[in-house]
Amino acid sequence: MPWFLDLQAAVARGLGGDPELALAWLAWLMGALYLGGHYALFRAVAGRPLPAALAALGALAVRNSLGGEFWGFDGLRSAATRTIMAGLTPLLLLLFLRWRERRGFPGFFLLLGFLFNVHPVSAYHVAQATGIAHVWLARRRLRAAAAVAMGAALFVAAALPYVLRFFPLRDNVTDAADLALARAALDYRFPYLLYPIELPALLSVAFHASLLVAVWLWWRRRGRPSADMTALEPVMVAALALGLLGTALFQGIGRWLDRPYVDIQQLRSVRLAYPVLLCALALVYARLLESRTGRARAAVTLLVLASLVSPGFLIHAVSSERREAVKAWLGLAKAPPAAADADAGAIEALYRWARAETPPEALFLSDDFHFRLEARRAITGSYKDGSFAFLAGSRPLVTWYGRSREIAACRAARSRECWFDLGRRLRVDFAVVGPPIPGGGAAPPDFTKVWERGAWSVWRRVGMSAAGPRVGVIAFSHGD
Repeated sequence: MPWFLDLQAAVARGLGGDPELALAWLAWLMGALYLGGHYALFRAVAGRPLPAALAALGALAVRNSLGGEFWGFDGLRSAATRTIMAGLTPLLLLLFLRWRERRGFPGFFLLLGFLFNVHPVSAYHVAQATGIAHVWLARRRLRAAAAVAMGAALFVAAALPYVLRFFPLRDNVTDAADLALARAALDYRFPYLLYPIELPALLSVAFHASLLVAVWLWWRRRGRPSADMTALEPVMVAALALGLLGTALFQGIGRWLDRPYVDIQQLRSVRLAYPVLLCALALVYARLLESRTGRARAAVTLLVLASLVSPGFLIHAVSSERREAVKAWLGLAKAPPAAADADAGAIEALYRWARAETPPEALFLSDDFHFRLEARRAITGSYKDGSFAFLAGSRPLVTWYGRSREIAACRAARSRECWFDLGRRLRVDFAVVGPPIPGGGAAPPDFTKVWERGAWSVWRRVGMSAAGPRVGVIAFSHGD
C-alpha cells in the first residue's frame, strides 16, 4: 500500500538508504505487535498473565502455520500489511468483546473501515464474522441487526480513501469470451482457495489444526464457563461458515453466469478461528496451573512443548520428493518425475550469477518466483497473488494466464526451439535452459551460450547488450 511504501522509505532514509534493512526493522516491529496483540487477548480471556504468555508463545508457532501468514519474525517475508492485521486481529476481537453491548458499537465497524486501507481482505473478514456473531449473540433482535447495518455504512465510508483511489483504476475484461477466460485464470491460479478442495490440502489442514482443536474440545468438556469464550465462539463459527459456504456461493454464481468470481479470498476468513482456538489454549493452561498437582504441571510442560513445534516445520522437514512419494503411495498425487532430482547447487549458482552479472534493473522472464527473490531481479513470469487481482483487475491476470499456458506448452513439448522463440517474441536478453528442456543440440543463430553448469546453461541473445537497460531471462525449472 502507498502509505506502507512511504513508511519503508522513511525508515530506509534513517538507516542509510537500505530498503531491505528497513523492511527487516519493520518486520521486527510487526512481530512485536503480533506477540503483544495475542498476549492482550489471552490475558483478558484467561485472567492471568502466565497462561496468557504461554498461549502467546504457542501462537508464534501454531497460528503461523494454521493461518498461512507470516508473524513478524520471519525476515523480509513478514514485512507485509497483512502481518500488521494479523497482529491487530486479536486486539480487534478484544475490542469486540468489550464494545458489543454499548450504544456506540457501530463505531467498531468504522475502525474496521479505516483498517480496510491497511489490508482490505482482513478488515472485511473481521467485519463479516463479528457482524454475524453480534446479531446471533443478541438473539437476532432487530436492534442488533440495525446496529450492524449502521456499522456497515460506517465501514464503507471509512474505506472510501482506498476504494476511490484504486478501484476506478482496475482494468477488467468485458467481452464474454474474456470473462470466461478470466474465470479459468482464477481456477488455474488459485485452486487452493476454490472448490473442489484437494484431499491432500484437507489432510494438511487437519494435521495443522489437530492440537488446537483437541485442546478446545477438552476445554468444552471440562473447562469452566467463560463469558468471553461464549462470545468468541460464534465469531469462530461465523468465520468458518463464511469461508466454506461463501466460497461455494461465489463460485456457484460465477460458474452459472460464466463470469469471474466476485471474490476469491472468502475462504481465508477461516483464519479467524485460530485466535479463538488459541484462547481455549490459554484457558486450559489457566485450569491446569490452578490445580498445582504434579500431573497438571507435567501436562502443562507437554502442552507447551507441543505448541512450540510448528506443524509446518514438521511437514517441510521431510524433502519434497519424499512427501510427493508418500502422496503417490496413498494415491493422492502422481509420483515425482525424475527431473525433481535437480542439481540444487547449479540452481544456486545460477541465482548468484544473475545477481552478480546483470544490472539491478534487469528484467527476467521466468515463472520461478525463487529466481526473483534470490537473484534480486524483476521477472515477467511471477505468479499473481490475490492482491494483484484485487488491485489490478482481471485483464492483467488473463494476460499472465495466456503466457503461463504458453510456457506450459513449451515445457510439455520439451523443445528448445519453443523456448527461444518465446524469448524472441518477448524481447529477452538471456535464456536459461535446464531440465526438462534438453541442453544439447545446435545453437540458435541469435543466441550465444555465456554460462553453464551441469544440465543448466544461460544463453544471451546476439545483438543485445549484456549491460543494457533492459535484460531478460527465460528460466526453465525442473519438473514443471
